[in-house]
Amino acid sequence: MKLTRIFLGEDGTSDFEDIEIALKEFEIGALSRRLFPSDIVFRISEPGLVNDWHTAPAKTMIIVIQGSVQTQVTNGEIRRFDPGDICYAEDTEGPGHLTTDLEGPRLSLMVTLPDDFDVHRWARSFDE
Repeated sequence: MKLTRIFLGEDGTSDFEDIEIALKEFEIGALSRRLFPSDIVFRISEPGLVNDWHTAPAKTMIIVIQGSVQTQVTNGEIRRFDPGDICYAEDTEGPGHLTTDLEGPRLSLMVTLPDDFDVHRWARSFDE
């Protein structure tokens, strides 16, 4: 399983990074490490909604449940997120990113994480 991270690069632009999430097999299926969110909300937005350049209000995992969204970062790269995709926005400073709802209504689960959350540490193997 993977997520796409949006972050502020050293050059001052926002960038994407793909991160593989380590899973551990249990009788009930494969699980990630636990998350300890500070907030969880559902969001519904209509196709065509454009959220102009903005930063994430906090470190937030956005899990698309239905619909599709397109996100552009300031280095010019554009990615599409469909049902089941996970986008982790931690660009709380800098130029931010631009989102456009493509298909919908888009239903997303938004998981706000604490300021000290380290996505790389969370995503690594259970054995480390």
